[in-house]
Amino acid sequence: MPRSKSHPSDTQASPGHVKSVEVTVKILDMLTESTGPVRVGELARSLGMTKARVSRHLQTLRNLELVDRARDGEGYVFGRKLLKFGRAAVYRSNIVEVARPFLAELCNRNGHTALLSTPTHGGAMVVLAVPSQFEPGFVVHPGTVLSLPGSPSARVIHYFLNKKPYPSKVRENLKKYQVDFEADPRGNGLGGIAAPIFEPTGVIACAIGIILSSSLLTPKPSPALIESVRDAARQIQASYALGASSPLMPDGGAPRSTSRRRRQ
Repeated sequence: MPRSKSHPSDTQASPGHVKSVEVTVKILDMLTESTGPVRVGELARSLGMTKARVSRHLQTLRNLELVDRARDGEGYVFGRKLLKFGRAAVYRSNIVEVARPFLAELCNRNGHTALLSTPTHGGAMVVLAVPSQFEPGFVVHPGTVLSLPGSPSARVIHYFLNKKPYPSKVRENLKKYQVDFEADPRGNGLGGIAAPIFEPTGVIACAIGIILSSSLLTPKPSPALIESVRDAARQIQASYALGASSPLMPDGGAPRSTSRRRRQ
């Protein structure tokens, strides 16, 4: 039988499409890592491509609303559709779904607002919050950014991303209590306690914590408060990535896994 001829899309288009996807991901990676708009020349140098070729990729991404021109016309930033995708990816991620019942249980257990935060530039972004029924005047909305150095959630994430200098006392608190805490960093009478959750690879996935009156954190939280956050972190860790930890966890502070109420 005569051999069938290959269709051009099998031999030429497919490799080209794969390469285009790779270039697209690299462009989006650069936009993610940058603190401001990225210019075509920067992208071309990083990708080893001509400005003309990079510009063609950017035009396609603009048509798809994945990137957009910066307001001053100098460089490119994320497009609206990509921001929409990003929010959906964060708020509907596996870790959020795993953590949801444990976060509610943490709030019910100690009566304080519980929250889950993921890494973002300069701190931690709240992706899930369960407000306390006893603190109606204090609400944390998903999307709120908790900043360094005052937020324990931001400090825990900053520490396990191995970004230096480490905020004061975070390593000491992790070693002694397996959590970090801070009383009244902004002068509003509120403080927090936070503990880390890790990916299977040991990379920090998120921080779980509570926000409460600073009077309950001075000079340090009660053992019951510390244990409530620590136990919630253990349960989430066991359900999400059992046994995972980070080599950056100070000696003596490695989280202990638990099978209690583990989701199947």
